[in-house]
Amino acid sequence: MSSTILATPIATVLPALVTLFLVAGSARAQDVGDATRGKVVYEQYCVLCHGEKGDGKGHYSEDTTPVPRDFRQGTFKWRTTPSGALPTDADLERVLVTGLYGTSMSSFSTTLSHAQRLDVIAYIKTFSPRFATEKPEPPINIPPEPPYTGKSVDRGAAIYAKFNCAQCHGDTGEGDGPSADDLMDDWGNPIVPYDLTEGHIKCGDSGPNIYRVFIGGLNGTPMPSFADSISPDEAWDLVHFIQSLSPVYPKNLAGGTPPPTTKTRDESIRRTLSRSSSTIKASSAMCRG
Repeated sequence: MSSTILATPIATVLPALVTLFLVAGSARAQDVGDATRGKVVYEQYCVLCHGEKGDGKGHYSEDTTPVPRDFRQGTFKWRTTPSGALPTDADLERVLVTGLYGTSMSSFSTTLSHAQRLDVIAYIKTFSPRFATEKPEPPINIPPEPPYTGKSVDRGAAIYAKFNCAQCHGDTGEGDGPSADDLMDDWGNPIVPYDLTEGHIKCGDSGPNIYRVFIGGLNGTPMPSFADSISPDEAWDLVHFIQSLSPVYPKNLAGGTPPPTTKTRDESIRRTLSRSSSTIKASSAMCRG
């Protein structure tokens, strides 16, 4: 009789456990892309810029500024990981979702599903042997952002001078410093310092996104990491100074970053449309398949 009593709950629970494990396994599988499927996506949407070999030498590459990313070294600028580290899959997907402001890399947030984005990421990772032998390092720790104030901006201006940011970005942050015309990336391509007065950073405009650039640097470019030389308080003050250069940046005015106002969004759209029509047309042709 006791064996019958025990058998009943086991018979009830076991199928449920099996189902739970299957669902969990399926969820894990959905977080990992399939490179074979990703190749199809890549050939439809990416190959014209990034090339068949992932070397950044696609059909439109010579007409694209900045030049398309060469995936073979596993070197990526827009990451949450420390300087020199590989990006996470989430980092790569974020670029696909948001695009890169001011470049021909447009957003695929609606063009590709989440699964398709993971698939093409899996394929892109096959171009560099680093992904087979290395793992991304833990993300950069970003402390809570203090409020944006006039005093933090003034302190940030002093930090801008302390680290000689004007050498590349210029005294007014417009990307016209003394070294601006002489900079090269790791592939030997000319690279222009970013105009910080645009009010947009290529992969996110928020305070934490700007902070992350100071700590992680931009792999493959002359923009170094200041992780070993800048304190968190100094980094936040520098963020606020940069944000002071344009009304478009969202600012942490009351200890919590407010959403962009309608005026800010309109200004963002205006700036985007003011880019050369040839770049926009090339982006549409290259990135929409």
